[in-house]
Amino acid sequence: MPHKVFISYRREDAKWQAREVYRALTGVLPRDHVFMDIDSIPLGSDFRKILKGWVYQCDMLLALIGPGWVGAVDPKTGQLRLKNPADFVRIEISEALVRDIPVVPVLLDGAPMPDGDTLPDDLKELIYRHAEFVDYAKFDDDVARLIRKLQLDGATAPPSRGPTATLASPAERMQAEGRINVDAKIVNGAPDGWFLPGSGKTEWFKDHDAGPEMVVVPTGSFMMGSPENEPERESLEKGTESPQHEVSIAQPLAVGRHAITRGQFATFIKSTGYKTDGGAYVWTGSTWEHDPKASWCNPGFAQDDSHPVVCVSWDDAKAYAGWLTQQAGQSYRLLTEAEWEYAARAGTTTPFWWGTAITSAQANYDGTSVYAGGGSKGEYRRQTVPVDSFKANAWGLYNVHGNVWEWCEDVWHDTYASTPTDGSAWLQGEDQDLRMVRGGSWYLSPQYLRSAFRDGRFADDQYYDQGFRLARTLNNP
Repeated sequence: MPHKVFISYRREDAKWQAREVYRALTGVLPRDHVFMDIDSIPLGSDFRKILKGWVYQCDMLLALIGPGWVGAVDPKTGQLRLKNPADFVRIEISEALVRDIPVVPVLLDGAPMPDGDTLPDDLKELIYRHAEFVDYAKFDDDVARLIRKLQLDGATAPPSRGPTATLASPAERMQAEGRINVDAKIVNGAPDGWFLPGSGKTEWFKDHDAGPEMVVVPTGSFMMGSPENEPERESLEKGTESPQHEVSIAQPLAVGRHAITRGQFATFIKSTGYKTDGGAYVWTGSTWEHDPKASWCNPGFAQDDSHPVVCVSWDDAKAYAGWLTQQAGQSYRLLTEAEWEYAARAGTTTPFWWGTAITSAQANYDGTSVYAGGGSKGEYRRQTVPVDSFKANAWGLYNVHGNVWEWCEDVWHDTYASTPTDGSAWLQGEDQDLRMVRGGSWYLSPQYLRSAFRDGRFADDQYYDQGFRLARTLNNP
């Protein structure tokens, strides 16, 4: 059966855009499968029940968010509409979130994803839903792209087998839900190995007993880099987060829930006899100095097997990925820089996946510093914490902000000029020995933990705040 789609919008914020989206959707779906206007509610009816009923019939909700969506005020009360439990938009979106159907924030004309602090409790989960961008200047093309991504094009009529028809096989039913099949040794949460991309909080897999737990991230597009108004952007060098640009991740991808742990790396060392170079760089309080005694098994602070491995070079990370590929019979690798930022953001546009502010209750960093975008002083732990500390982002990834830097495949470049826009690694030009690192670490100030912040280190260098996370290529079309 074709999808049923609910369009949620504010008239004062997105009236004409909603009409055009409705027009486009009814071009590919039966008209009675697209719900939008409150004018259709019969007079005298309880609109709360009608709206919830409409949302209940739908299997997808598009939340059209323009520049005035968050700040819309009720002229009668002078209060924010979102603070009113009877607000149409709040009812629509909260009901869809409760049902856990796909809720797609459609950000219009540069509107940012709302901050969690501005939303009532029943809408806070919205910030973790993967967003799409629609701009006035290329409205038709953007809406067409949205429809393609939602896989609505071509679904113009119900199947001819009648209202009681069922799909021919369990695999067809799983594919209709948007799931993809992953061949893995250990599967958690996904029925028969069929994973719903973006459900990493409850669904993950392992290919090797001593390997990482992997989650399936959804395909999609995002804006890579930071907007010019983001506090403390380009903290080390001007231009490194510019220009902000759209990147499309078109192929299915699995990403490690955590950085590779000390225990997992120890299994690799024991299995292969691999030797890491002697020593690592440590921070003395004023400078980085090479300590010949430091290593992944002796970083200078207490660790157990649940902590991220540190004091590993880019070359060491590549060696581990090659070993795991051989052991598991699957293709493991470092993430590209674009894949890393895409997975870390998990559909958000704020400096951190949870919003604009940060405290040491959310990540492991130097909590004696306060981020200019918001937060407060907190704890400075001066070492790593277990890889599953703090909350995971919407796609199930832990500690993408802080704890340890994570190696990426790409060569360092000073700006995004001429960068690939398909999510592939940028390997041309610059110093081939200098590789990307992302995410910040336990010893850094909070501005270096932002999703957009980027830095580079020499591939053969080992630092006691440096680890890595892996990706696995998936073969599904």
